[in-house]
Amino acid sequence: MKANSSKTPSVFLLVSNLFKETWQARPLLCLLLGFGVAGSMVFWTQLGELALFGQLLLVVLTAGLAAFLGSALTKAWIEFRLRERLHQLGEADLQEHYLANSNFFETLANAFHRLNQQKTLLSNGFEEEKRRLLSVESCLNGFVVEFTVTEHGRIQVENVDTSIERFFPMTRAEFIADWSNVLKHIDPKYHTAFKTVLARPEAFPNRESLVFSTLRRSGGEPQYYQLTVQREAKPAGVGLYAVCLDVSDLVLAKEQAESADRAKSEFLATISHELRTPLNAIIGFSKLLEEQLSDSEMRGDARNISSSATSLHLILSDVLEYSRIEANGLKLDASPFDLDDLVRQVHALNLNLATKKNLEFTVSSELSGPTVVLGDSNRVLQIVQNLVSNALKFTDSGYVRMKLFTSLPSQGRVEVFLEVADSGIGISQTAFQRLFQRFSQASREIHRQFGGTGLGLAICKGLVELMGGRIDVSSEPGVGSVFTVSLNLPVAQPLVSAKAVKPIHQAAQALNVLVVDDHPMNIKLLDRYLGKRGHKVSSATGGRAAVDLAQAEYFDLILMDIDMPDMDGHAATRLIRSNSGCASRQSFVCALSGLSDDQSIAQSTASGMSLHLTKPVSFDRLDQLIDDLSRKVLKEKANSVH
Repeated sequence: MKANSSKTPSVFLLVSNLFKETWQARPLLCLLLGFGVAGSMVFWTQLGELALFGQLLLVVLTAGLAAFLGSALTKAWIEFRLRERLHQLGEADLQEHYLANSNFFETLANAFHRLNQQKTLLSNGFEEEKRRLLSVESCLNGFVVEFTVTEHGRIQVENVDTSIERFFPMTRAEFIADWSNVLKHIDPKYHTAFKTVLARPEAFPNRESLVFSTLRRSGGEPQYYQLTVQREAKPAGVGLYAVCLDVSDLVLAKEQAESADRAKSEFLATISHELRTPLNAIIGFSKLLEEQLSDSEMRGDARNISSSATSLHLILSDVLEYSRIEANGLKLDASPFDLDDLVRQVHALNLNLATKKNLEFTVSSELSGPTVVLGDSNRVLQIVQNLVSNALKFTDSGYVRMKLFTSLPSQGRVEVFLEVADSGIGISQTAFQRLFQRFSQASREIHRQFGGTGLGLAICKGLVELMGGRIDVSSEPGVGSVFTVSLNLPVAQPLVSAKAVKPIHQAAQALNVLVVDDHPMNIKLLDRYLGKRGHKVSSATGGRAAVDLAQAEYFDLILMDIDMPDMDGHAATRLIRSNSGCASRQSFVCALSGLSDDQSIAQSTASGMSLHLTKPVSFDRLDQLIDDLSRKVLKEKANSVH
């Protein structure tokens, strides 16, 4: 509580009040005092001429005056000091003349009592705060240190709490005497960073952190600590307030999470290889079957098998490579394709399901511009398939309608709008906020009734945005929903009709090809596919057998599987490249892998492979590769003749 400024004590005011009160109470005494002072001054000037009695009288009078004035001034001084002290302690209700009464000593005793009470309260408050601070220090899983760093970088410990003795085998006094003793218990690889953080002679940065570990003790794991320092400038240098916390549990949890993540990656790699290998055979053999069939309906059935397997492969890829989707690690593979054919292909794939549910399932096009564009056809097909699949799933009666709109081309690009409308259950306004979130559906009831992972729309949104487009939705519960995908794609050259039977591609030059795979079905597929195109095919079911064949014979192309039991494709390729006596040392080695992440591609390149293809292998991509190699072989033969 703040005292009024008018009550601030003043020595002059107290002395003047003292003389004023004395004059009012005892005026005669004051007159006698005045005459006494004046007479004393006269007598003192004539001291040598006074008789002995006069001199004694003068001494007595002077002593009496001194005693009276001394007591009055002492009283005034004591009152001033007491009022000043009480004023500092917040006593604002003091009387104007606190000690100016008849019972001076009683009032003085009361004042001292009040001062002692205030002192006791302050002392108790201090002890309480000290107790709380000690409680906080005991609860803190660490300790606090105060340092001072001089301009020359010398570190001095100002204070440290006793909790340090719980974490390091040293006493508080030992740490204060020489803080560097703690380095004996810290892993040496952190010493430089530890000293740098503490000995920084400037107050910038004002906050800094460091995680370090102790030396491994016998029979135990090292402890991990996080040192956080707060700096502030001081006249003597830089003041550091450091908090050292035990974070061993957090570090252990982080290591366990990283270990679990590595186990997950290994599991996904294994599952990816095991599932993509049979998918590769399904897609490949259905394409071979399509080439051999002359009946258009049977070719359509074979095409549907291939398309369904491709869709399954894309869904599998999204689930297995979820971390890549989350980290925006997917890469688009652009190639020319016909949008109208793609939309009608999705319609054909889902027509049977719509028929079983007695739904009106139609597809229409309003084309103002070309439909042959450049883009990732597989990803566009995945988007449309997801939207149509959702529409059919959530519609029990009524219709599902697919529409394709294209604008007039502008600067070599065309605006594309893909619309999927249904008369299904619709979406509430509250569900819109989480509609495109991963692993999320409109409600738990919908999940229980219709199932699903909740990845579909989230993946669609991610893929559309990756292509530079957008996806919009309008819906009303009980009426239906309309999803619209907007893309801006480059115009491509017209394609040969997909419905026509594609002739078997014959390369310009027959190649000697080695197929390496531990799965017999994949070997049979590639053997038939390449054999029909006039190439000589040899096979090996493992890495060691492939190295032996490559050692003895030159192959123009080696199609090498990666994950094999005896020796993986990377190790086999390194042996082929490193052996100077190997006949196929300079051959073109193409990796066939179930993994398409950047790390797998980098491993293939580092082992000496020329190309990395992902299963299921695109026959169009394989034909292009063989064409390039065939022309290269012809050119080399022509040069050798000349």
